[in-house]
Amino acid sequence: MITKGDKLLIIFVLMLAFIIFTGFQIYGFTDDKTYVLIEIDGKLYQKISLGENGPNLRLTIPVAHGKSIVEINRNKVRMQYSDCPDRDCVRQGWISRPGQMIVCLPNKLVLKIEGSKPAKDEVDAVSY
Repeated sequence: MITKGDKLLIIFVLMLAFIIFTGFQIYGFTDDKTYVLIEIDGKLYQKISLGENGPNLRLTIPVAHGKSIVEINRNKVRMQYSDCPDRDCVRQGWISRPGQMIVCLPNKLVLKIEGSKPAKDEVDAVSY
């Protein structure tokens, strides 16, 4: 039998879990500095620092099928335009957290967000 106290405990635990989850989503897991790495054909093209005082700029990047335009708005990045056939990279929208990336396969262009602290190369439950 579930008593009134059990129901209150369940509600309290669920609310606490929701608040913790929301806090991690809003504030992230790290306070380190973030960068966007722009790679073409596996080689680093440019590394740009992001953050509240980050740049607002548009970069025109020459790629295999013409050009791609990358937009950087302080702490987020997106592919604004690309000459690739499907433009899946443009539809991905903004990225801002370490680990996120935008890949344009026809142009061999990768936009990667990385933190200043390197990620640990540990086996986790997903990759195991």
